[in-house]
Amino acid sequence: MMNPWVIAAMIPAMVILMVHFAIGPFGHPSRLHWHLKWKARPASLRQPLILLATLVLLAGATHVTGFWLWPSAPASTPVTP
Repeated sequence: MMNPWVIAAMIPAMVILMVHFAIGPFGHPSRLHWHLKWKARPASLRQPLILLATLVLLAGATHVTGFWLWPSAPASTPVTP
């Protein structure tokens, strides 16, 4: 079973990396100031967020491709009277 929360967690992670690399809509000149503000932040803040975003995207990609799936609820055992 695919967990929708894993997919939802990938969205902010992708935004962090897109702002960092100034790609996609964040590479457009009208959004370039976001990238410059991101680069002005201290590295002690940026690096852990980039690492976390990368791990979330890797986990999400392996989840979507089926390498690991969210554990389904255990089958209920029949109760005999």
